[in-house]
Amino acid sequence: MISAEKKEKISTRRTYLLLSQALFSLLEENPFEKITLTQLCDASMVPRSTFYRYFEDKYDLLYYCLQTFFETVRLDRDIMYLKDGKGHAFVDKLISVIDQNKDSFTKICRTNKNGIFMDILRNYLMQIIEQILHQLQKEGCALKISQPVFTYLLADLYISMAKCYLEADHGQDPGSFARDVCLFAVRDFFS
Repeated sequence: MISAEKKEKISTRRTYLLLSQALFSLLEENPFEKITLTQLCDASMVPRSTFYRYFEDKYDLLYYCLQTFFETVRLDRDIMYLKDGKGHAFVDKLISVIDQNKDSFTKICRTNKNGIFMDILRNYLMQIIEQILHQLQKEGCALKISQPVFTYLLADLYISMAKCYLEADHGQDPGSFARDVCLFAVRDFFS
């Protein structure tokens, strides 16, 4: 017989998965700001009371989904480096994960290009980068430029990179695209 604790863990994971899938499905068709809690609960078949047991609102759910996505691509200190191969593995993994869900991410990008979704994504990335920078500073690393400029531009670089991969008709495989991004980042443009 399955213990009550194990059942709770399974039901919790299932609820998180259902709500995450519903959000991404709705994001393909609707800008984030127009998605309602009723739509999320109907699409996921999760009662509103259950939703509130796990999340405060749709923003909290979106942050959970972004956190899960970035854990999948192992967002860590290597995002700071795009030269000497340190960040190349991260860029390669990021583009590979995006490529695996390309149709869905393309629809989400198109549907949400003029809404608040991209700003939320940028702000979340900036928070992650700031956390990593804080840890690097404890280890003795220091930035040559101001932290707000660095975090904003690096977050924008990753968002622009993903949008370029999704929107441009470049005909490249994910690995070649990641290599080109890293060459661009270190200003290695010409032979």
